[in-house]
Amino acid sequence: MRFRKKKTLTVLLPKGFLLKMRLLPWIRTEKSCVWLVSLAVGRSKRQINDWMNRRKKKSVVKLDKSLNGTLGPKTQVIAIRQVRQWVDELPKGESIVLRCESTVPDKQFRVWKKWFTKHEDIRWEISEEYKSFFFYKSIL
Repeated sequence: MRFRKKKTLTVLLPKGFLLKMRLLPWIRTEKSCVWLVSLAVGRSKRQINDWMNRRKKKSVVKLDKSLNGTLGPKTQVIAIRQVRQWVDELPKGESIVLRCESTVPDKQFRVWKKWFTKHEDIRWEISEEYKSFFFYKSIL
C-alpha cells in the first residue's frame, strides 16, 4: 500500500481571517483511499485547529457566524479552486468527500449544492442526507 500523507493549505483573508483546508486519508482499502476535505475559517490558528480537532469550545462555536459579505464568496472560490487541484492530483480509483461541517451546515450545504449543480463536473454526487459531496476518479 502506498503511503498517503495529509495535505493542508492556509490562506490569509482580509479583515484578519484565516482559511485552513486539509485533505486527509479517511477510509483506506488495499488498493484505494477515500480522502476527506475539510475547511474552516476563523480569526486564529488555535480556533481553527480546535474546530478541526473537534474540541468545541465557546470561542469555536462562533467560528463561521461572523463570516459574511464579500468574504463568503471569496472563501468559496479559494476552496473550490483547491478542491479541483486535489481532484486532478488524485490517483485513478480514489475518491474525495467534501462534507458540510460548519456551525450552520444546512446553510453551507444549500450554498455549496447550488455551486456544484451549476458549475462543477456532473460526476460529483450530492448527498442530501449526509450534507456532503462525493467524487470518484474512475479507473477507465
